[in-house]
This record gives sequence, structure tokens and C-alpha cells, in this order.
Amino acid sequence: MGKDKEETESQYGFKNKEKAEETVKLLAEHDLKYQKLTVRGLLGRAKRVLTLTKAEDKRANIQAAIKVFEDWTEKNAGSSSSSTKSSNSSAKEDKEKPETVPGLGFKDKEAAQKTLKILKGRDPNYQKLAVKGLIGNSKRVLQATKNEDKIKSIKEGVQILEDFLEEFDRENRAADNLAYLPFDTVSAFNKPNSKLVAEFVEVYGGKAKGRYEHLRTLYPKDDDSKSWDIVRNEHLAKLKKKIKENKSKLFNDNGSPTQEHLDLIYWAYSPNADKLKTNAEKTSSHKRKSTSDDSSAPEKKRR
Repeated sequence: MGKDKEETESQYGFKNKEKAEETVKLLAEHDLKYQKLTVRGLLGRAKRVLTLTKAEDKRANIQAAIKVFEDWTEKNAGSSSSSTKSSNSSAKEDKEKPETVPGLGFKDKEAAQKTLKILKGRDPNYQKLAVKGLIGNSKRVLQATKNEDKIKSIKEGVQILEDFLEEFDRENRAADNLAYLPFDTVSAFNKPNSKLVAEFVEVYGGKAKGRYEHLRTLYPKDDDSKSWDIVRNEHLAKLKKKIKENKSKLFNDNGSPTQEHLDLIYWAYSPNADKLKTNAEKTSSHKRKSTSDDSSAPEKKRR
């Protein structure tokens, strides 16, 4: 019964229903992948301990805990009774779901400060969303925490995050969010000459599958110190400043984007996305027409 004793001393456990429910609440501050792995591991250990346990009251408690974990697993991973089609759909959605930015937390001051450091330079909307999510999780964790020292540490960490949100709203940082252009719009124009920008476009349409959320956990080949979302925002800030200082135009007389505007577009951004979209559709239509004309040329020649 050594394993049972060891388990009851852990912050995660399965000695009874209450401990299992507390465990689920504590896990809420972690990303879903970690939660699933941990619950799966606890389920396996609980079932092994159950086979070694003779006392009926203890067996009943462990079985109640197992039920909590099984219900949680079903809720977060789909019911085992789902059809094959539904299971495949759930698996596909899980695979397509963007990875969570690692290292975010709120358990104490250090964890909160680390969180803000990790979020620095990312899309402002995501910064706010991530911090609000952590604060929401902290409330559930506090309800399940009895240790006064841990409660104090969590509250100190949360205070740092709440101060960040207050400053965020006061300075209206949401206005600095640089909305992403769809990949189809970006790819409608000629490829960029810059190696770094060309790699960004390739990753955006390739590994990121046209979903900007994936860029938070993808990195340039030659520099893994900053993810693509941060790299993008840094370059856009410089380009926007240059355009403002030079009072550069965004569109040519014929409605096509200027080179200065294209430099922004390649980073999936435009200050005038609606007008650009119209131009991109015309460009794509012209490309399709040109391709069609080229493919029919040999046939015309043979005639």
C-alpha cells in the first residue's frame, strides 16, 4: 500500500471523490494536453491501487474518484459511445487546435512575472485573453486550496496579473493589435524578396495552416528565441513607423498596393484590409485567367 500513501500526500490524488475533484480544479491552471496526460496517469494508478485494496470503504472511495476522472475524460475527449465519424472529427479538431504557449502561470509572484515576460511582444488581444483566462482559472484553484501559504502566493501572483489588465485597459493597448490578413490575401501577391519574410509567408500557409494562432508556438529556422507572432509584430512596428515618417502612400493610382504597403502585407497586415481584399481578388482572378490562357495556347497553335 506504499503507492496509496504516496498518492494521498501528493497535491493530485484519488483517495476519494473530494480529492479527485480538487485535483481536477488544480489542474485547470495547466494547458489541456498536460491535464489529459495527468488524469490518464492518475486513472491508471487508481485502478492498480484498487486491485490491491481490500477494505470496502477505501475501495468505494477510490471507485468514486475514478468516476470523477472518467467523467472528466469523457467531457474533454469525447464519449466512448460516439460514432466513428464523430470520433474522427474530434481527433481532427484536437489535432488542428493551436498549441498552448508554455510557461504561463499564476501560482506566485515569480510565475506571474514570468507569464508577462512570455506574453511581451505578442498580439495585444492574445495577451489580454491569456491573462483573463489565468485569472479565471485561479479562482477555481483558490476554492480548492486549503494551505494558507499557497493561497497567499496565488493571490500575490493574481494581483500582478490584475494590475497588468488594469494598465492594459487604461492605456488602450487593444488599439495596437495588428489584425492578421487571411493567407489567401497574402498569397495573392508576388512572393517577397526577403528571405525572412518569405519564410514567414511559407510557414503561415504551411505549418500554421493559415491560422495565426499557430504562429505563437512556431519559430524561424535560424532563431528560436522568438516565436513568429513576436517577430511579425516587431517588424510591423518598424515598417509602420517608417511609412508614417515618410508619409508613404498605401495604394498606387491604379488601386494596387505600393511597395511600402506590400512590405506590410507580406507580414499578413494591412491598415486598409477591405480595399486590399478587393484588389487581391482582382489579382487572383487575373492570375487564373492568365493560367487558363497559357494552358490553351498549345491547343490553339495546333489548330
